[in-house]
Amino acid sequence: MRLVALCLLAGVGCLILPLGAIEKDNRGRWEKPIKKGPDKDVPGYLINLGPTGARGTLESKSFTVKYIFENSPAVGKLEIDDVITGVNGRKFEVAHTFGHHLTRMKKFPEIGYEGPLMDFGNAIEESEGGDGRLILMVTRDGKQQELVIRLEAIGRFAKTYPFKCKKSQLLAERAAKYLTNHPFIQKEQCHAKCMSGLALLASGQMDQATKLAHSWLQAPRDGIWVWPVSYQCIFLSEYYLLSKDEKVLKTIQALAAKLETAQVEDMTNYKDRTHGKMGNVGHKFRTGGFGHNTNVGGYGTMNITTALALAAWELAKKCGAEVDQAKVDLGFDYLRKSTDETGYIGYHTKRGAYSAAGRQGLALIAHDLAGESKVNDEYINLVSSGLIRSKKYLNDAHADNILSVCWGLLGSNVSGDEKTIREMMDYNLAWLNMARCHDGSFVSLPGRDMYDKGYYMSSRLHLTAAMALVYAMEEPVLQIQGK
Repeated sequence: MRLVALCLLAGVGCLILPLGAIEKDNRGRWEKPIKKGPDKDVPGYLINLGPTGARGTLESKSFTVKYIFENSPAVGKLEIDDVITGVNGRKFEVAHTFGHHLTRMKKFPEIGYEGPLMDFGNAIEESEGGDGRLILMVTRDGKQQELVIRLEAIGRFAKTYPFKCKKSQLLAERAAKYLTNHPFIQKEQCHAKCMSGLALLASGQMDQATKLAHSWLQAPRDGIWVWPVSYQCIFLSEYYLLSKDEKVLKTIQALAAKLETAQVEDMTNYKDRTHGKMGNVGHKFRTGGFGHNTNVGGYGTMNITTALALAAWELAKKCGAEVDQAKVDLGFDYLRKSTDETGYIGYHTKRGAYSAAGRQGLALIAHDLAGESKVNDEYINLVSSGLIRSKKYLNDAHADNILSVCWGLLGSNVSGDEKTIREMMDYNLAWLNMARCHDGSFVSLPGRDMYDKGYYMSSRLHLTAAMALVYAMEEPVLQIQGK
C-alpha cells in the first residue's frame, strides 16, 4: 500500500490517505469476456502486453499472464499464470496507482499511469529500437527466470512523432491494413463504424469507403440518438469532400436537419423536466446544448455530444447542406460557456466530471472546422493549454474510453500548438505501445472509469481506426485531421 500525502490548503494540516493499486478484480472485468469480434476468445478485459501477443491482469508491481494469442511472439515463451515482475533487466519498482474511479483523479491530479504499464510500454520502445529482444523477468511455479520474446525491430519513434517518423507511418499503414475488408465494420456501433470508414478514406482505400458510405445512406429515424446521426454525418461529409459522390448529399442534408431537432433552444422550456431517480434535471438542459437523444430527452445537455454535433454541422456545411447558422452559433456559445479559464470542459457545464480530453479534442476540431476568427482562435489557444493538463487521463473517458483517445489526440493536432501535441503524444507513448497488438491492430485498455464499456462496444476497430488516423496526421487527408 502506497501512502500519498495530501496537504490541505485550508490550514488543517496534512492528511495522509492510503492510495492502493488497481482494484484486485478490475471491478469484475478481468473475467468478463466480450461476446463478439476478434477478442471473443479472450477470457476478460485484460491488459494487452503490447505486440507480444500476451494479455494479463495487472497487480501493484506485476502482470499475471492470462491469455496468449496463437502465432504471436509470446507463444512458446510465456505460459498462463506466469507473473511478470520486470522487463529488460529492470524490476517494476513503482506501484501501479491509476486503477480507481474519478475520486482519485479529483484528489490526486498528479497521478497518471506510472508503474508497470508505463515501464513495460517504454521497454517495448527500447527493444523495437534495438535488436527486438524483450527480456522479461518472470516467476513461474515459484521460480524466477528470464525469458526473451523477440519483437520486430522496427525502430524507435522519432522525437517529433507522429511527424517525420517512419515508425508512425509504418504503424498507420498496418492499422489501416487491419481494417481492410474487415467483416465487422458494417456491424459495428456508430463510433467504430465511422472511425473505421474515416481511416479507410485517409489511407486511400476509396473503394471500400464507397461501399461503406453507400450502405449507410438511411435517413435518420425519429427518436434516434445524437451519436449515430453525428457520426454518420461526419463520415459521409468527409467522404463527399474527397469523392464528390452526390449520392450521399441527400442523406447529409437529412442528418444535418435531424440534429436541429436535438438542440435545446431555451433551457426555460425544460425547467420542470425530470429523469427517473435523478428527479428534476431541468437545470441541466442548457440553451444551445445537445443531449443523448434527438428528441431532447434524458438527463440534460452534454458538451461531448454538442461538440460532436457541431463538428458534423460544420462538415455538412462544407458539403453545401443548409444549416441554420443561428443554431450553430447557439451551440458554440454553449460550448464556450462550459469551458473554464484553464481550458477544462465539464460534462454538463464548466463543473463536474473528470477526464476531459475527448471533450476538449472535439471542441478544438469543431472550432477549427468553423474557420479562423478572433473568437475561434482565442478559444483554440485556451483549450489547447487545457488539453495538456488532461494528458494523464487520456484513457479514462466515461462510457467509451476510446472516445477520449481518438478525439484527444486528433484534437491536439488541429490545435496547431506544438507544445500540446508533444505533451499529449510523448506522455502517452508507452500506453500506445501497450495497446498495440501483434497483428497491427490496437485494443482498448482498462481505464479509471467504472462505467467504461469501450472494450465491450468495440474492442479493436475503434482504437485501430483512431490510431490509423493519428499516426497519419503528418499528411492529413481529412478535415478532422487538420487538412
